[in-house]
Amino acid sequence: MTHNMSVITVLNGGTQTTVQDAGRPGHRHLGIPRSGAADRLSFAIANHLVGNVWDAPALECALGGLHLRFEKDTTIALSGAQMWAQINGMNIDLNRAVGVEAGDILTLSYARAGCRSYIAVAGGIAATEFLGSVSTYLPAALGGIEGRALKAGDELDLAGDPSGPINAIPKGYIPFLSGHAVLRAGAGPEFDLLSACSRRYLFTTPFIATSATDRMGSRLRGDRIVTEADFAMTSSPLLPGTLQCPPDGQPILALADAHCTGGYARGLHVIQADQWLLGQIAPGMQISFRRCFAAEAPDILRTRNAMWGALIPDFSF
Repeated sequence: MTHNMSVITVLNGGTQTTVQDAGRPGHRHLGIPRSGAADRLSFAIANHLVGNVWDAPALECALGGLHLRFEKDTTIALSGAQMWAQINGMNIDLNRAVGVEAGDILTLSYARAGCRSYIAVAGGIAATEFLGSVSTYLPAALGGIEGRALKAGDELDLAGDPSGPINAIPKGYIPFLSGHAVLRAGAGPEFDLLSACSRRYLFTTPFIATSATDRMGSRLRGDRIVTEADFAMTSSPLLPGTLQCPPDGQPILALADAHCTGGYARGLHVIQADQWLLGQIAPGMQISFRRCFAAEAPDILRTRNAMWGALIPDFSF
C-alpha cells in the first residue's frame, strides 16, 4: 500500500498495547515462542466483524487505558475483555462493527472482566514482520512497532485496503468472560511425580492469578503444589498452557509468550480448545482446572473448530 496519512494516532498507549497477529509457529526449537494474540478467539472475532481475514494484524490492549485518534473514516470492532469503550465520550458496543470518522477519539477504560481487548481496523494494522509474522514479542523486541508496546505519538498505517463485508456474530456465540476462568486440562509429563494431595488440589480448589501475570505467564496462589520427593529435572520443552510446579509450591501457568524450555515439573496442560481463555487471565482472577482425559481433548477441539470455522472462514484454535 502506498504510504499516505496514517489511519490512527496513539494518544495514550494504555497499560500495554501491542500489535498482534496469529503468531509465528514452528520456531520454538530456535528459542522463539509463537507469540501472537493471547486470546486467539476474541482476536479472530474482532477481525471477522470488520471484514478482515481472521489473522490480520490487530491491536491487543491489556487492562485498558488506550486512547486512539482516527485520522480517516474507517470501520473498527472490539472484542475480548469487558472494558467501557467510548467514541467521543459515547459508549459503543463490543463485538459489533462500528464506523468511525476522521477526528474521532476511541477511549478504553479498565477491564472489568477479562484482561485483553482486541481492536481490529478494516484493512489490518501495518507493522514490522519477523519470521512471517508481525506479532510483537516484547522480551526480544521483535515484530510490531519497533518490537515494543505502543506509546503516545505513534502513528499506525493500514496493512491493506479494506476488502471484506462487515459481519455480525450471532449472540449465542459471543464468549462470556467472568472473574473465574475454568480451564479443562490434562495431566502434564510430571503429573505422577506430584504428591497425592497436590494432584487432588489441582482439580478441586481454585487458584488466584497474582500480580505476577503478563504475556509470558501467570504465577498462581493457592494450595501448595509440590512433588513427592526432592526432584530435579533437566530443562524440558515448555508450551503455552503448561502448568509448571516450582519448588516453592506456587504454580506458574505458561501463556502466549512462554519460554520454550523450563526446568520445573509440568503438572498439567490446558487443552488447546481452552487456550484462548489464557489470554483473558488478569491479576486477581480465579482459576480452576477441570480434569480432561487425553482421549477427550481431540474431540473437543474438533467440535469447537467446526463450530467457529463455520462462522469465521479458516479459523482454528
